Amino acid sequence: MKRAYSNDKITVYWDSDKCIKSGECDSRLPQVFDVNSRPWVNLDAADVEEIKCTIDACPTGALSYVLRDQPASDAVTIQVMEDGPYKVSGKCKLMAANGKELDAGRVFALCGCGSSKKMPFCDGSHYNRFRSRD
Repeated sequence: MKRAYSNDKITVYWDSDKCIKSGECDSRLPQVFDVNSRPWVNLDAADVEEIKCTIDACPTGALSYVLRDQPASDAVTIQVMEDGPYKVSGKCKLMAANGKELDAGRVFALCGCGSSKKMPFCDGSHYNRFRSRD
C-alpha cells in the first residue's frame, strides 16, 4: 500500500511494502510520525528540514519526499546503510536476473546480507545479525 501526505511545502510518500518498521521515523521525530495516530503522519508538527533528515534516515526507502517547490532529482545515489541494506535513490531501473524490470520506485533498499525473503529487497531479516564491513 502506498500513501502520500502533503502540506504546502512537502509531499511525503510511504510504501508499506518496503517498510520493515525499523523505528527510525517515529523515534527521531515522534511528533510527525506517530504510529498510534490516524493519519500517522502530521507534516505540520515540524519544519521541513527536520522531516527531510528523518526521512533520509529511513533504511529501506519506505519513506520518501518531494519538495513542493523543487522537482525530484534524477541523480542516482547509492548509500551503504550502517549494518543494513544498500539504499538506492533516484531515477534508476532495477532489473531481475530474467531481464524483467522490477517495480522498485524512486527509493528502495537492496539486501546486503543475503537473508531477505524479498530478495533483492531488504526485509529487515539482518536486524541484530549482520554487521557491515568497511
